[in-house]
Amino acid sequence: MENSKEIEYVPCMIATSKITRKNQTTLPKVVINVLGVKPSDRLVYEIEENRVILHAKTGRLADLAGKFSHFGKYPHQPLPIEEMSHAVAQAVAENYKRKFGPRKRRCTK
Repeated sequence: MENSKEIEYVPCMIATSKITRKNQTTLPKVVINVLGVKPSDRLVYEIEENRVILHAKTGRLADLAGKFSHFGKYPHQPLPIEEMSHAVAQAVAENYKRKFGPRKRRCTK
């Protein structure tokens, strides 16, 4: 990688930061460099007994390499248009129910 900085292995390092009233903190520059994170990257906090391990979850395209190799070009026969339309209608109905709750029926006498 031409643009990435090479990070020397450091067997042990301590970095500190302060927690604000809103439970926010600024990551020290050395932590940002070691994790290789950029703005909008996600961090994963792995809690193990009485310590927390911080990982970067970057979501970069390069991280996805090989993740979808189990998908073939056409794993199954294409669905007929009627089945696709039915599946879309079901998905729309389920989404509506999730957002607005079940449809209330009006009493008619």
